[in-house]
Amino acid sequence: MTAEDAPTALHRLRQDNAERVLGCLRERGELSRAEVAERSGLSRTTLSAILGDLLRRGVVVETERAPSNRRGRPTSGLVLNPATGQYLGLELGRNRLRLVLADAAHRVRARADLPYGAARSAADRLALAERAVREAAAGHGISLDSLAGIGVGSTGPGELVLAPAGGLAEHAPRGRELVADRLARAFGAPVGVDNNTRLTALAEATWGAATGAADLLYAHFSHGVGGGLIIGGQLVRGTGGVAAELGHLPVAEDGPDCWCGGRGCLERYASVPALLRATGHRRWSVLRAAAERPGPEREAIRAAGTRAGAALAALCTAVNPGRVLLGGELADLGEPFAEPLRTSFAERGMRSLRGVGFGTATTAPWGGALGGLALALRESPLLARYPLPGPGDPGPSVPAATGS
Repeated sequence: MTAEDAPTALHRLRQDNAERVLGCLRERGELSRAEVAERSGLSRTTLSAILGDLLRRGVVVETERAPSNRRGRPTSGLVLNPATGQYLGLELGRNRLRLVLADAAHRVRARADLPYGAARSAADRLALAERAVREAAAGHGISLDSLAGIGVGSTGPGELVLAPAGGLAEHAPRGRELVADRLARAFGAPVGVDNNTRLTALAEATWGAATGAADLLYAHFSHGVGGGLIIGGQLVRGTGGVAAELGHLPVAEDGPDCWCGGRGCLERYASVPALLRATGHRRWSVLRAAAERPGPEREAIRAAGTRAGAALAALCTAVNPGRVLLGGELADLGEPFAEPLRTSFAERGMRSLRGVGFGTATTAPWGGALGGLALALRESPLLARYPLPGPGDPGPSVPAATGS
């Protein structure tokens, strides 16, 4: 390295350190200085210099945190300046859409939960979503001019986007890219689109039952079976965007054909439609009530849980998460489904998997929208908008924080 290169290298190192700090605050919201130090791995001296610069420039602001006990004094926390932008999490589900608007400090400013109604096509549903976002923002005095990022959760694996009412999801060669392009044009903000169950895993690791977990598997048992996988703190998508699609793990060699092209998929045994077929019921509410007492319904649920536990054991053997969360209508059945699942998992899995903790997701029914919000916050190009100053460059300032 030459003497001329040294200032540039030091500047890049400082940018990298600042991005580590901002990344912690984007992902976790309010943190103390000690928590930032622990998560970023920076020394006290380096962190003090980085925070001092970010505070001076207004990218980060201090807050007052309540003491851990009544007798203690309030302490200061750190958050991204709420005025640096608004973020949108949007879930385009099977039958309804949900949205969450929040600022950079993770303060939720508005929510909306709407059925699609007569909006049956993908285009109609996107138009409804655009109107819902504008109405929610207007109703809470939020300017969408400051929208800095959008995260969208859609139904189905891979290229399956926006399932129309009463039918299979639409196949589109560039389905998610088209959704992202349309919303980006409508709101002038970067858009990320992913599977809604995968984003629920992100929501659970950010605000839910697995807050702060670095390695997590979320399994969602509903009308379909899906999942989300976080390894090393990062959401795993896979090359084709179908990572952790639990519903299409084969669990029976001689099982029925599946619409995905496979055979004997888990979704054919451990989903709402599968259990309704197995028990002859037409309504889930009837089956759920019958699950509380011994009978054929209870046995069908037990069989589904056993299949699910075997599938989860196989996947966990490969990726070894520290925690597994269950969600969806089958998880809502409680122990009639969860107990045989855990038993089957223990019987089929390696001994090293006995330390895996099981729990129930807590962000439902907002998991997809909150996961979209977490995605937008994590991928926010904040440093691109507020670069650290070089030698002799004071850099731009940002507006002071305002109340919600």
